[in-house]
Amino acid sequence: MSNEYQFKPHEQPFMVGSPATPDHPVPRKVLYLLIGIFIGLTASFQNGLLVANLTQIQGEMGLTPVEGGWISVAYNMTNACITVLLYKIRQQFGMSLFSKITLFFLLTATSMQWLVSSGLLTTTTGIQIDSYYLEIVARGFSGVVASAMTVLSIFYCLQGMPAAKRISGLILGFGLVQLGIPLSRIISPYLAIDGQLENLFLFEVGLALICFGLMNILELPAGITEKVFEKLDILSFAFFASGLAALCVFFVQGRIQWWSTPWLSYPLIIAVITISIALWIETHRKNPMLQVRWMRSRNIIAFMITGATMRILLSEQSVGAAGLLANLGYGNDQLITFYIVVLAASVLALAISVFRTNAMELRRPVIFAVALIALGAWIDTGVSVNSAPYMFYASQFMIAFAAIYFMGPMVFEGMFRALANGPAYIISFSVIFGISQTIGGLAGAAAIQAFTTIRTKVHYADMVGAVNLGDPALAGQVAGIRGGLLSQTTDSAQASIAAVARVLQGVQQQATVAAYDDLFFLMGSIATITVIILLINYLYYRYHKINPLAKELAAIAKMREPK
Repeated sequence: MSNEYQFKPHEQPFMVGSPATPDHPVPRKVLYLLIGIFIGLTASFQNGLLVANLTQIQGEMGLTPVEGGWISVAYNMTNACITVLLYKIRQQFGMSLFSKITLFFLLTATSMQWLVSSGLLTTTTGIQIDSYYLEIVARGFSGVVASAMTVLSIFYCLQGMPAAKRISGLILGFGLVQLGIPLSRIISPYLAIDGQLENLFLFEVGLALICFGLMNILELPAGITEKVFEKLDILSFAFFASGLAALCVFFVQGRIQWWSTPWLSYPLIIAVITISIALWIETHRKNPMLQVRWMRSRNIIAFMITGATMRILLSEQSVGAAGLLANLGYGNDQLITFYIVVLAASVLALAISVFRTNAMELRRPVIFAVALIALGAWIDTGVSVNSAPYMFYASQFMIAFAAIYFMGPMVFEGMFRALANGPAYIISFSVIFGISQTIGGLAGAAAIQAFTTIRTKVHYADMVGAVNLGDPALAGQVAGIRGGLLSQTTDSAQASIAAVARVLQGVQQQATVAAYDDLFFLMGSIATITVIILLINYLYYRYHKINPLAKELAAIAKMREPK
């Protein structure tokens, strides 16, 4: 688009830092939409490939689970806290520089990982680099990239949407990021053959280069910029980012090292203190980045709690069902069909959400999504050591559908509440939504890990306590295992000890499965209670003929009136 083009009134950027929305011809609209989808999927792979292959990455680099945890921390801490800074960069420097910064981080992160994994850097230059620390840096960059590319995906999708459905680009952009984990689980076995990770990292480099080409072929329209950075932004952001980073450390390493580890109290204390200081600064600033008074209003707190609760409940799939199948010995290559089912449900939910979300009826889809989670969790109860992936297809289809379907109404409601107060409130909505999803997801995974660990120990103690060494069936089982081991060793005593250990391993597996069964029961109960609470609230508003967003919708309608 030429620099001389004068935007019509309805084509003007909605706010500082966003691109204009010209009346594009249809072919250009389609190209914008396709590029937006590709960027969104690329953003989703930044975390998806890490989650799907963290065990292999640890094995390839010879890392302990604790060291692998720091890789996850590096990604989540930057992803959770960078939203505020990226918003300011767009406002002051425009979309063009923002896009270039994003592409720089993307190419840097993917190139570093590939160079180290391939050994090319060492063989060609002789430079010795510790791959573990480089991986941490690269994953930190990936967290920034995922957040920035989600924004770019949304803006590209907005350009490709019809004017009447333009805000649905928000749903599409946010939803595409959720496809990363099932997609990564599906393609990883074909890329990381025999545990070789070089192809995975090369795949990421390829995606980055394609994004670089596409975004240079068709750039986003220009927007409005203004000087927005203030000296106090640096101080406020430093405290806020430090607090979120400390929370990520607490949830990730607490899950791995257990919550009684003494040093874990320090990141929690740091998080409370630094976030409190940041919020105090923002509350008393003349031009705050975060609208703290609005963020702590009853409606917004309820919005945050609902979003975080949904993310915790959705951990039933990512940590619950997936964790059980992993404990039963199923690897990525055996779960391809399972994740194809999850992906199909996610794509279906995204399509329905984009085209069917109604601004006048946002609570009902959320209730439906929570009901699906409850039903899926109840279906999953009654698992055993003989449970197979195909037994989870129906339940996990429901939960995967719910994971995407709830997002549209949540995004709409949060955006409407922000817009009704003015464009300056959108950054606060972005921060609230991002934190509720990232921290909520980490908290959900941590809570599930803690619950299953405790319940496994309880069930194991009960099962071992109930073991009767005089039971003929048990004695026969031990004797059979012992007989098989004697063909490999002449030490009779050692074979007997190993046979008993094998039996206890079987008891351990049964205890683990029983713990996951308890988890599914708990998740089903919590989701059912949540449905009841939301339904009562919904029926109350329906009975009194009150639209909970009436005030916000009226304010937005007034903004759109011709001056």
